[in-house]
Amino acid sequence: RFAANRLIPPSDYKQLLSLSKYSRQFIRRFAQKIAVAPSIVVGRLHHEGRLPPTHLNDLRTKFELTGCPDSPA
Repeated sequence: RFAANRLIPPSDYKQLLSLSKYSRQFIRRFAQKIAVAPSIVVGRLHHEGRLPPTHLNDLRTKFELTGCPDSPA
């Protein structure tokens, strides 16, 4: 909860939840306004069940961890 509230302040998140539908353009503008990546907003909406996990995935950043120095061989 601490991390979620640090990334998206509660007052801003409450404003976000007042909408019933989320467009790509709105998510991008909202994320820019609060200075986070759109993937943070989409991920939180997915995590909290406010957006189906199949929606707006193109706004999520994809990455692959390779060659982590602390991982066992």
